[in-house]
Amino acid sequence: MGNRQEEDTSAQQQDLTGLIDQWKEALDELYTEFRKRSRAAWKDYGDEDVHQVRVGARKLLTLLPIIDPDDETKLYRPIKQAQKRLGRVRDADVLIGEFKTKRREEEQAGREEEAGLFKRLAKLEKEERRSQRKKLSRKLPKLAGGKLDRKYKTFVKELLPELAERADVNRSLRELKDDYRKRRHTYQVTADREGIYSEEALEALHQVRIAAKRCRYTIASAEFAADTKYAEEADRYKDIQQRLGEINDRRTWIQIAEDYGPEALDADEETWRRFREQLDGELRAAVDNRGEL
Repeated sequence: MGNRQEEDTSAQQQDLTGLIDQWKEALDELYTEFRKRSRAAWKDYGDEDVHQVRVGARKLLTLLPIIDPDDETKLYRPIKQAQKRLGRVRDADVLIGEFKTKRREEEQAGREEEAGLFKRLAKLEKEERRSQRKKLSRKLPKLAGGKLDRKYKTFVKELLPELAERADVNRSLRELKDDYRKRRHTYQVTADREGIYSEEALEALHQVRIAAKRCRYTIASAEFAADTKYAEEADRYKDIQQRLGEINDRRTWIQIAEDYGPEALDADEETWRRFREQLDGELRAAVDNRGEL
């Protein structure tokens, strides 16, 4: 009997050691890429570096609440702040590219006035990006520098074994899926009450997208510690995120156009009316194509 207990204890210890190693490997890979891309992002602002370091930050922020729910490591806040700074530059990068594409499409369709509005939107976003890049260069080195490296090394060396033993990825995924279902229900109720094109319904749908993104990134980042059944659901959440992303993009265009207004875009009343009708129509079309949630 004693030998059996010793064997069971040894097997459990080996399983735990293997799990700790898997956590360390996953976190080390993400953190190393995050830091490498961070240095490139605040120096050269390369589109791909900014994009990848933002994605890396998001993946770290996905894993940290699972393994360190009480933020004993004090890693979450600086990485979250870095992600926000990177996000503002990345969002401007994306918008500039989208506005340039729309300008070409409008030109090809013979709508020169609308093409001019997209051209001016791209120009204004370039000014916004210039401002956000300066802030990124000033703040990112402080957020993702030597101080963060020291915190991370302490975490891996001193805290990781105990935290990995307590972490429950499957429970976290169940909670995320419950949150997704609740947000989906809230959207359905809001859409029925206010209408599918209402601002209230669009905001509720945006919250569904955020929940789907969290599920997707958690499954992808913590697959090594999750039941295999969750891996099969990742593609579904990715598809939902992408479809709802189309809606969010159109909504963002409208918000930005309204923030600048016709005067800043040098649009007369008739051109502005046509432009807003076009944007509203594209948003409604995207909502109509939202598919199953």
